[in-house]
Amino acid sequence: MTVRLPDDPGFVSLSRRFGITTDDLLGHGGEAWVYALGEDRVVRILHRGGRAEDVVRRQDLVSELRRAHPPFALPDVLEIGESDGRVFAVERRLPGRSVLDELHSCVGPTRRRLLESYLEAAAALGDLSLERRHDFGDLVLDDPVTTSTWRAYLVQRAAINLSRSTDEFRSVDPDSLVDGLPEPNEPAFVHLDAFAGNMLTDGTRITAVLDIGSTAVAGDRRFDPLSAAVYLASPEITPAATAADVDVAMGWLRAAGLDGWYDSVRRWLAAFWSFAVDDPNLLRWCHRVLLDETGSD
Repeated sequence: MTVRLPDDPGFVSLSRRFGITTDDLLGHGGEAWVYALGEDRVVRILHRGGRAEDVVRRQDLVSELRRAHPPFALPDVLEIGESDGRVFAVERRLPGRSVLDELHSCVGPTRRRLLESYLEAAAALGDLSLERRHDFGDLVLDDPVTTSTWRAYLVQRAAINLSRSTDEFRSVDPDSLVDGLPEPNEPAFVHLDAFAGNMLTDGTRITAVLDIGSTAVAGDRRFDPLSAAVYLASPEITPAATAADVDVAMGWLRAAGLDGWYDSVRRWLAAFWSFAVDDPNLLRWCHRVLLDETGSD
């Protein structure tokens, strides 16, 4: 399918400035278009309305997290600028290939090891260096929700995101979504969007974790490996995953003692992502989980 590129003056001028073409396009999502600038750098051209201060705030958080010397690379911003209303960020190009892409070709024992590495990396996100915080909640948003307990945050954030979705989601009771979920002793870093497309791999190891930003929260570190398994088991999010892959993920969760919270986390995540009304696949998944009678993956 041909990708339709923006044609506003800011996007066009930045394309010319960096000498990028469609051949350099690495991907695009809810926040930016990403292009390769040779072997060592990439440029992220934010969608219209994206702000330089948001990039700075996210990089400040990443710098804090990097103090833990993680076993995988994290985003590294080299330059921030703007042209005709389009903000851009030049970043170091991180090593590896998207796990999402790798799942299209990886087979056999190597595939199983890759899936285990994906879940282990998601769990290791909770080890990243987050300065001691007494509250739970959003880390980089302009209008963060912060609360004294994790469950209170989950209810408030779900209520806000559901209210920003289509009318049918407003029948979902946010309080019911936290039934059975535990209360952690203290906040830890949670990515919340640690799906296969936001991790890079060399084929077996996870080499980098991407897109640390608007979803980042101080919360229950168990949410990232649980979320990683949820996203893997959802064909609207990870279409290349197989039933055998899901079995591997669920086996990993059982071994880690996390599988009992899978269904509750899955429903909360569907409420969280329900605000993404411009992503039909993601919204379809939210609808299936929260509103369909079976709600099964």
